[in-house]
Amino acid sequence: MVRASAPGTTSTTRRQYTRRVSALFALGFAGIASFGVTLVATGLLPPTPDLSPVMVFILSLLMPTVFLAIAVFVGVFAASRVGLRSLVAERVAGGDPITPELRQSGPRALAAGIAVGFVLAAFDVTFSPLGAVPASATGTPTVVDILGSAPVRFLYGGLTEELLLRWGLMSFLAWVGWRAAGGIRRPGSDVMWPAIVLTSVVFGIVHLPALAGLASLSFATMIRTVLLNSIGGIVYGWFFWRWHLEAAMLAHAGTHVAFLSLSVLGFLLL
Repeated sequence: MVRASAPGTTSTTRRQYTRRVSALFALGFAGIASFGVTLVATGLLPPTPDLSPVMVFILSLLMPTVFLAIAVFVGVFAASRVGLRSLVAERVAGGDPITPELRQSGPRALAAGIAVGFVLAAFDVTFSPLGAVPASATGTPTVVDILGSAPVRFLYGGLTEELLLRWGLMSFLAWVGWRAAGGIRRPGSDVMWPAIVLTSVVFGIVHLPALAGLASLSFATMIRTVLLNSIGGIVYGWFFWRWHLEAAMLAHAGTHVAFLSLSVLGFLLL
């Protein structure tokens, strides 16, 4: 005999689901908002003769907003089923405070991200003689340009991209792999590593359109972009798997700390 769920239990579950989705969407939308401000402040809105600048602006933000909503919904469904976590999602659903866990994972995630940033910068130096490092179409950035990119780097890169790629895509791929393996025991490395690597490759590929809008792309440039971003993505994915989404966000932010520091230092020395 199948017993119906208690109405109160169903209502509580629905409220918790809504809170998780709302909190994570709001977190990711902060990055989309910073992207919009950057588009306006830098004048990088693509000129479209048939559309007004306002409409171009709205359309530029619409796509990432839709993708963010999909990723958040998918992640809330899939992540917990495969043992992946978000401290924010757990907290708004009545879980433990976030700070104690961040004290454990945060410093090492941030440090790992900074190390990744320096490693990727070293790889860029290696790739430069091969003609794989794109030349900017906007000229040499000033310190103001470099520091002005910080909000979109940390908010869109550190928050929104992690929600899109790790929370949404990686959780979904891990869930698919888990189901394909029988969906009984918690997935291990045989399921999680393919999900991490595939997500990281996609993470590298999705950087190509934005790069194409700023510089000319060659085959070597595309390989370099996908490879370097994939390396970072693997580190962020590992932190998501072993710790939680917020650790992946901090690792991603740490990479941009290294990039910004090196950019400012390079400007001051040249």
